[in-house]
Parts: sequence; C-alpha cells; structure tokens
Amino acid sequence: VDRPGIAESPFTVTPGTYQLEVGFDYFKRYNGELFHLPTALFRTGISKSAELRISSRQISDRTDGTSFTGAAPLSIGVKLHIVKQVEWVPEIDILTNGMSPINPASSQSKNLGYEVLLLFQNDFYPNTAINYNVGYIWDSNRGKSVFTASFCFNYLPTSRVGLFAEYFGYVPGQLPTEHGLDGGMTYLLRPKLQLDISAGVSRLEKENNLFVSSGFTLRID
Repeated sequence: VDRPGIAESPFTVTPGTYQLEVGFDYFKRYNGELFHLPTALFRTGISKSAELRISSRQISDRTDGTSFTGAAPLSIGVKLHIVKQVEWVPEIDILTNGMSPINPASSQSKNLGYEVLLLFQNDFYPNTAINYNVGYIWDSNRGKSVFTASFCFNYLPTSRVGLFAEYFGYVPGQLPTEHGLDGGMTYLLRPKLQLDISAGVSRLEKENNLFVSSGFTLRID
C-alpha cells in the first residue's frame, strides 16, 4: 500500500489484482487552507514486476485569498520493480508518471508534466523497515517538477497494526524549500481492507504548515 505518508513503497501489485487507495486530506497552509476530497489512486499489475497507476484529486483551494474547487491534473504512470533486497542491498523500484490537466479553467497549471522517483526499502525482520524516495514530482501550481526526498521508518507491533514516522522535503529551484515531519498508523480491518490515519507539520516561508489525512485501501482479486 502506498498510503498514508509521503514516501512510496517499492512493491508492485500483482497481475489480476486491483487496488484502490482513497484518502481525505486537510492542509492548514501559511497562506490559507487546502482540502483533497478525495484523492484516489488505482493500481493494477501488468506483469510480475510492473503495475499501472492512475490517480487524481478533487481539490478545494482556499489559499492566497482565492477560492477554487475542481480536479487536479490526472496522473497516469508505471511502477517497475528493478532490484530485490539481498542483505544490505535494498528493494528498488522506479516510478514514472505523466501529468495531464483535466480542468483547464482552474488555477492549476495547463502544462503537461512528469514525475520520476526512485523507491528504496530495507526490511529488518521481523517487524521493522525503512523506505526512502528521491526524485522529481509535479507541482501543479507552479507548473514544474520539483526535487523531493523522503525517509520513513516503519514498525509493525502486531499483524494488523502498522506505525510510521517520516521526514520529507521539497526543493523547488530558486524558491524557498519546504521540510516536514509526519507520522501515523494503519489498521488491517479485513484481509483486503486497510484503514489509515496520519498527521504532520512542515516549515515553509518561516511559517508552520499542518496537515491531517485519513483513508482506506481496498484490494480486489
């Protein structure tokens, strides 16, 4: 599962499996409020080492003294497994997305965009792991890709409960950087239904930004 949190996991959905990851997010930004109601990611396997991904968000943007409700750019991409973990060598995937605006009248960028991320994970059995990402993600407000890095520590106290704590950062060229911390938990309610909740804080323009998120993941074979 690739939610909650910022860092993506280096694992793909198998062929014949369909996975829907849905979240509801609230951001208290230094310049206003932002809602994702909801954000949705659809994943399905296209081979033993690759998956197809389609995602988008319905946003309500109340920042910079303006108000806008509409759809964020549509993301279509592929996650490809490259290396399986062997001792200290981590699990490695590459994730590529193409971004296309689907609401040209909005304040979002009307440009096509791209995302490229390298995804890593080291498992420390039986119940801890670290996963970390580095690459470029699309900023639909600026209309450009920005460098990002994230590092996440995962701990599973039981077979149903997962806990995580994470650092993340964005470096948008000549503009101010943003750094933050978040954490949360997942709960496996059913074998193919998982719930999650998380919260975090970031620092940008010498101001604190807060966010909370909750959601679920449903898998269908």
